Amino acid sequence: MARPTYPRLVQPGSPVTTALIAVCVLAFLWLEFNGGSTDILVLLRNGAKFTPLIRAGEWWRLFTSMFLHSGALHLAVNSYSLYNLGGLAERLFGRTRFLTIYLLSGLWGAIASALLSDPLAVSVGASGAVFGVAGSLFYFGAAYPRHFAALAGRRFITVVVANLIIGFAAGGIDGVAHAGGLVGGFLISMAIGFPYETHEPHHTWLRAAVALATVAGFILCVAG
Repeated sequence: MARPTYPRLVQPGSPVTTALIAVCVLAFLWLEFNGGSTDILVLLRNGAKFTPLIRAGEWWRLFTSMFLHSGALHLAVNSYSLYNLGGLAERLFGRTRFLTIYLLSGLWGAIASALLSDPLAVSVGASGAVFGVAGSLFYFGAAYPRHFAALAGRRFITVVVANLIIGFAAGGIDGVAHAGGLVGGFLISMAIGFPYETHEPHHTWLRAAVALATVAGFILCVAG
């Protein structure tokens, strides 16, 4: 693959990461002022992932659920994790690629959860997308193994600790969504590559494969 021997930070700052966190905070405040973010009925009314409703035609829940959070701790941990991982990923991949990775990884996590988790479980949270960002940094580590620890190692440690905290404190973690987002983030990042890479033939078939897998998973969720 034609790439430089040292990774580049393609832009300063991380406005997309900041905007995504802001959207999650605003959605949380909306839930709190409309019945409470820990109320299952409130979550369902506002777009939580619930497989029977997705199969009844409410496919948008696969997207909206990644912006909702149940409780302040849930929001805080995912926002902190996104701040730590997203800032670096956005500077490595660029804003458009980063947003693509984030949204598609969140979708992969929601699809995996809808297909493989308890169909009657109500699920919300950005963690599938956040794990997708982690997957993108694992791809960075595969591409630049000598530089991974220095640039991303500490960030991973803090995110792992943060997720352990919420796991023990809150429970109810959707591990399938995490795994789906992580795998999706790695594959999506591999398909779109870094902005400074020369486009090579394998990018074309990788992108086609990722697109096909995404559409197939989406159809399986909606069609049941």
